[in-house]
Amino acid sequence: MNSKIYINGIHSIAPQPCFENGFFDEELDTSARSFLQIIAPRYLDYIPGKKLRRMPKLIRLGLIGAQKALEDAKIHQIDSIIIGTGNGNISDTQKFINAILDNDEKMLVPTSFVQSTNNIVAGSIALMLQSKGYNMTYTHHSTSFEMSLLDAIMQFEENEVDQVLVGAIDEMTEENVKLKTQGDLWLKEPINPIGIFNNTNNKAALLGESSSFFVLSNQANDKSYAQLVDADLFYHATASNVEKTISKFIRKNNIHANDIDLILAGFNGVETYDFPQRQLLKKIFPDSNIAAFKQFVGEHPTASAFGMWMAAQILSGKPIPKEVYYKETPKNSNTIKTILIIQKAYLSEEDYGMILMRSV
Repeated sequence: MNSKIYINGIHSIAPQPCFENGFFDEELDTSARSFLQIIAPRYLDYIPGKKLRRMPKLIRLGLIGAQKALEDAKIHQIDSIIIGTGNGNISDTQKFINAILDNDEKMLVPTSFVQSTNNIVAGSIALMLQSKGYNMTYTHHSTSFEMSLLDAIMQFEENEVDQVLVGAIDEMTEENVKLKTQGDLWLKEPINPIGIFNNTNNKAALLGESSSFFVLSNQANDKSYAQLVDADLFYHATASNVEKTISKFIRKNNIHANDIDLILAGFNGVETYDFPQRQLLKKIFPDSNIAAFKQFVGEHPTASAFGMWMAAQILSGKPIPKEVYYKETPKNSNTIKTILIIQKAYLSEEDYGMILMRSV
């Protein structure tokens, strides 16, 4: 990639305390839970009460995330708004479908239908900022966020933008949890999320949700967190093809395997899902430390965006808590300069997303 892209503002709302961009400065919540729900901010501090009354959770999180990321970057306007979401506005979709059933398809209130579209968050942010620029939403399940980053990267390459707001957001409702946990793919019993890698008998993943936003710019400043080097996604069935594609990706960016200081992988605690990935990553990057991010936010399509929030914190120089590392804490923790985030889809198991970042 020819253009240099810098991450000048970040924000995340997650099931662990990180609202003010503290990198797990507060004590982590290790209480047993059957799904990881975000720690809701005080919405009235950011959204007027009259607007809040009819506003679903997803839009609330999106508006606050955008506000806080722009505030962190110390800017007020951007050229493009790009959002990735795997599931969209589940709560309003369910509300509208339930209303159809309860009211026998009569006297339906249109609000829930209008707000159930996947692009409602990007549109609401544009209205808040009075932005008339490029506005796009990607719904590509586990690679929705990577698609959003690729779009932003192409705009920078074409010199069309100076500042871009990129976000990823997915929610989980109680009703959705009940439906999903009827099968065997998702955990039914409460578990300590921070300890999900300690139990090698896990056969189901822990559901979660999160909202993460980033201000990308073609100019670095003294507050820049990191440089976004590149992003990509691919579909391959065999381990050898995966290995070739990952190696080609880093070589394309003039980076060697031994230059990768840390890998942030999308492990979710299901041993049959995690083990083959770990073996492959250790083969490609024998000298790299391996960490994970889903112990903090659970399994959901855009969890890799929280991984990017973590990577930005690490590359800005913040110390890495031991809970970040996968299985074992490395004896030697050298300065982290280059990070590869990689996520493999949990359900399709053949979709991969990659994000490459380095320190400024």
